[in-house]
Amino acid sequence: METALKILLGLYILQALIKFINFFVVPCDARIERIAAVYSGEGRFIKMFDDILLVLMAVLVALQAAVGLEHLSFITGLGLTLTQVFFHRFDQPLGADRSPAPPVMPIKSLSYASQAAPRRGWRELLIQTALFVWALAMLITQSA
Repeated sequence: METALKILLGLYILQALIKFINFFVVPCDARIERIAAVYSGEGRFIKMFDDILLVLMAVLVALQAAVGLEHLSFITGLGLTLTQVFFHRFDQPLGADRSPAPPVMPIKSLSYASQAAPRRGWRELLIQTALFVWALAMLITQSA
């Protein structure tokens, strides 16, 4: 199981590094074209990718629990991935009665969207809540 865990973590880290390097290697216009293509078709690709990512996170948690999980080194990474997937759930336009007043910065729009329909991110919120409860228990019971 440890070998499978190392392979999956290696692939996950490689994907994250490629994503990071793309910001500096791929020209802005090309990045914008790619993101437009990803979000075309009502964002089906993003939804599918996020579902796969959630399954991968569950598999990683299970494997790490099986081989002996170091809670302090694990909590942040999983939490950040879940936050990214949570934000992707808010892919529907807001009605005029729910939209923020101008100027509308992207994060402001996202904040309004998550408040208007929090149930869209229920899976991520449930997993994050379980993670945080577990992490708190670990911090309390295993801190000396």
